[in-house]
Amino acid sequence: MHDLTHFICLVEFLGQALGPTYEIVLHDLKKPDHSIIAIANGNLSGRSIGGPLTDLALKLLQQHHLDKKPFLVNYHGKSSQDHVFLCSSYFIHDENGQAIAILCINHDIAPYLAARQFLTEEIIKDQPPAAAQRKPSMHMRPQEQPTTSLNIFENFQGNVSDVITALINNTMHAYRLPPSRLSAAERQAIVQELDDNGLFLLKGGLPALAKFLSVSEPTIYRYLSKIKKK
Repeated sequence: MHDLTHFICLVEFLGQALGPTYEIVLHDLKKPDHSIIAIANGNLSGRSIGGPLTDLALKLLQQHHLDKKPFLVNYHGKSSQDHVFLCSSYFIHDENGQAIAILCINHDIAPYLAARQFLTEEIIKDQPPAAAQRKPSMHMRPQEQPTTSLNIFENFQGNVSDVITALINNTMHAYRLPPSRLSAAERQAIVQELDDNGLFLLKGGLPALAKFLSVSEPTIYRYLSKIKKK
């Protein structure tokens, strides 16, 4: 058991030092469903202690990227209230090099985006240039956020159910058919992508997907077994 007490104190310090437009979050990776153990200025994203890991953190954890990198900086995230953040995450490791926690700094940049839009529409009278893409140096599939012209790599959800729903919906977006008309191969591909994205690290992930695809839970287990054998 690793003591994260001093990092909890650091969360409060950074929250006060950086100010009310910065959300500081500490995630305990041993508890994906209730990973948030400290948060400052959580009103910015609507999250609180006991909230789950984000979609990005689940993916990095599942694919073991957290053990390979010390930090990830300057990527974009979005809250359920559509607040846009510039995010940076520091990965905390134990003495064996295994990631045990994540310290996140999320700067609410929505006011700056609104100012940019105002300047474009009222003064410059031109289309804004393509937004600089602050892409994390790991393989991810970003979500486009049309209202801001930014690539969104992380979504902040207040509870596990919302994270599960978002993960499933993001994957299903690529399929034009309703779940009942998907082939077995397509359903297996969906299971594999969601496994890669960390859905099954959450306790309710598997039954939620089974219900969405209108298949039994043993069917999902069978797909996972085939994936592991590959």
